[in-house]
Amino acid sequence: TVKIWNFEDKSTFLLRGHTDWVNAVRLDSASRTVVSASDDCTVKMWDLDTKQCIRTFEGHVGQVQQVLLMPAEFDFGTDEEDGSSSTASFQSQPAPILTVADPPSHDSFGSGFASNERQLPPRYMLTSALDSTIRLWETASGRCLHTYFGHLEGVWALAADTLRIVSGAEDRMVKVWDPKKGYERTFTGHAGPVTCIGLSDNKICTGSEDCEVRMYSF
Repeated sequence: TVKIWNFEDKSTFLLRGHTDWVNAVRLDSASRTVVSASDDCTVKMWDLDTKQCIRTFEGHVGQVQQVLLMPAEFDFGTDEEDGSSSTASFQSQPAPILTVADPPSHDSFGSGFASNERQLPPRYMLTSALDSTIRLWETASGRCLHTYFGHLEGVWALAADTLRIVSGAEDRMVKVWDPKKGYERTFTGHAGPVTCIGLSDNKICTGSEDCEVRMYSF
């Protein structure tokens, strides 16, 4: 389950739907939505107003460790799918088939977004899993737009901005990806799995089970 705490009125409620451990949760306050990544190999998007699951993203074949909502300035800029077998199920009605060029509509996110005054969730989402892959999703349609292959073992850490994706994995490597073109470069040096990453304009900070923190420069 995912538990939501309201600091203003001290209320709490549970979001139920995952069938295994929940590993990561991200909140988008502007749209009042939450995304969660789980060992059941899925990612779910939740509406905090209706307390319902908007959509389940399926495609990973390993436990999903990380989920990131991309900034509004991020633009994938293509309408080509990656050809992978990925699906997303919509809880109340089928999601419309969109191309990436189409702007997301309020109808894409269910009855809780019937009012056009409500801000939409971020358009793009990143996930990483123990299947050694990273996936870029379009949240409105539920499509996997691209799958990034390159790590030899599960991907534990993920960071991104509008220009690049950085990942850390069980294989002790840190990889940098161009969102559109794919793999760019690998940083080595850790003697254990890379479990956390911080990203700035020109540097990467990584933490590992080898008890070291490393700083890399682009």
